[in-house]
Amino acid sequence: MMTDTLSNAAPNSTIIEQLIELYRQLDDSHLATLTAIYHSDVVFINPLSERTGIEALVQYYSHLLIKMNYCHLDIHKTLIVGEEATLFWRMSYSHPACDSGDPLELDGISHVKISGQQVVYQRDYYDLGAMIYEHVPLLGNAIKALKNRLKQ
Repeated sequence: MMTDTLSNAAPNSTIIEQLIELYRQLDDSHLATLTAIYHSDVVFINPLSERTGIEALVQYYSHLLIKMNYCHLDIHKTLIVGEEATLFWRMSYSHPACDSGDPLELDGISHVKISGQQVVYQRDYYDLGAMIYEHVPLLGNAIKALKNRLKQ
């Protein structure tokens, strides 16, 4: 996979490369890597929750990954400017409660701040409805019907 990278901060590219590698094949066997990549006081925000501290982040991923069949990200573009980076990604995942475990995809972006070769802040942006709600029986049908009505 080719990753486009725009960077004026070569020193921070190493930690971003490690972060990209972690998310390529995200599973519970890689949870120990989180402590090397993320700062002990990391702030991690996504549409599902906000976590502060490495223990809370490891617990979040542990809980999340135990329920998923698989999850990995294809990070197709990376912009690094100073101590910040933006990663553009497509997540491929499968969860037994969503579409009977069928493979799903979701596009998103991560904004990352780096200090001392560790991630101190990460905020993920993605459509939570497209990730979860649209794939839950009954609720998914209602959301899809509403979207179709709004398009008219």
